[in-house]
Amino acid sequence: MSVMPAATAATTSPDLTVLNFALTLENLEATFYQQGLAKFTAADFANLGLPPAVYTTFVSIAEDEATHVLALQTTIQGLFGLNMAVPACIYNFNAALANAQAFITTAAVLERTGVQAYDGAIHLVQQNAVKNAAAAIASVEARHSSFLNLLTGSSPAPGPFETPLGVRPIVTIAAGLITSCSFALPAMPFPTLATNLGNAPTTPVAVGTAVTLTITPTAAQVTAAGSAAAATTAIANTALFCGWAYGIAQSRTPITNANGVLTCPVPAAIQMSRFTQAVLFAVNADTDVTLDNDQNVVAGPATVFVAI
Repeated sequence: MSVMPAATAATTSPDLTVLNFALTLENLEATFYQQGLAKFTAADFANLGLPPAVYTTFVSIAEDEATHVLALQTTIQGLFGLNMAVPACIYNFNAALANAQAFITTAAVLERTGVQAYDGAIHLVQQNAVKNAAAAIASVEARHSSFLNLLTGSSPAPGPFETPLGVRPIVTIAAGLITSCSFALPAMPFPTLATNLGNAPTTPVAVGTAVTLTITPTAAQVTAAGSAAAATTAIANTALFCGWAYGIAQSRTPITNANGVLTCPVPAAIQMSRFTQAVLFAVNADTDVTLDNDQNVVAGPATVFVAI
């Protein structure tokens, strides 16, 4: 992913930053659904054994996301003037739209990420008008996420609380689908984190199970280290704990590094707190990853589905 510097002078208003951050995500979602529904028909979903209502619900979700884009653009113009809203980026949905099942899986990730982003950014907002706009969109994103959770075999309500995420973790998730933007994103992505469990909740993992981690360094880290292998080894050597976030709680389990193979156990606290999803980071200290301080993050986030 390449990011170009902003073409116009930007205000320092935190509310504008949050609104444009939200608009960046909504543009991504709206474009994803537009391209997906241009490629897949009701028959493609029927071939997966899904009822006709699934396709019509996706059409409705696509319309919601397009409406969110317009609402955010209108709010930005009303509060900050013309030409202050960021445009859509250039995206790479090749893997996300490889087939109808990949579309569904990616949609679930995007809707979950949208909820986490709005929940994590609300504390940065100053004006009530912006808070109202964000809350009105966030609740609809949560409904979308519940639908996608059911569709992918997960619980529609994966815990008693949502798990808010800060700006940089959200940018890290979105960056995997972004080729380039004509403006500077509000943060640089972390190295990505994947597990041997994948993105879909087909087989929830039991607590105590060792999860295998795969870290992919950023392009800048590869350049600095001289090779992808050297960068990966350097990052892995600093990954001391798995940081697990579930709702408003967090816990950590130690990472075992066996000749470059990183594993860590799933903590029982997740199951005891009645969560079926947890956000996973690789961290270098036994401290929480907070919305305002993520300096201990080595890689992530990833989502792990936990058996109850």
